[in-house]
Amino acid sequence: MRLLAGAAVVGSLFEHLGIPAGMLLGSALGAGLVNQPVTPRMRPATFPRAMRQTGLIAIGFVSGVMLTVDSLVSTAAVALPVVAAYLALGILNLVFITLLMSRYRVDPATAVLTVTPGGLSEVSSLAVDKGAQLGVVLTVHAVRLFALVFLVLPILLTVLA
Repeated sequence: MRLLAGAAVVGSLFEHLGIPAGMLLGSALGAGLVNQPVTPRMRPATFPRAMRQTGLIAIGFVSGVMLTVDSLVSTAAVALPVVAAYLALGILNLVFITLLMSRYRVDPATAVLTVTPGGLSEVSSLAVDKGAQLGVVLTVHAVRLFALVFLVLPILLTVLA
């Protein structure tokens, strides 16, 4: 219940403040904050695999409902810049993976998952399934998401306006 309460409170706060993807980012941050051990005897909560998979199905279902022919057609109009951006991002990700593995001795699964595109829920579920260092993956992934929302998005909106 404390995880749900933390997710609901911080998610609602972020949504009320108008932060882009506020409900998603806030709920992930809120659940993560209340899941930290306060006492040495307290252990962070975990979910069984079936429950995580059910959550991922719900996320996929919500995403799929929003996918329409019109959204695919409008995406096709900007296909070339999107492909170029993905290639550049792929190269940058490979550089970052190499840096994490060589300089900081991060295992390959953790290094790859830190740069894997996707939401926190999907990436964290993959990290648990692959035995990656969940704390490292979530920290780097959260920093990337916040950088996109608070740095890159305002720059793009300024340039495109």
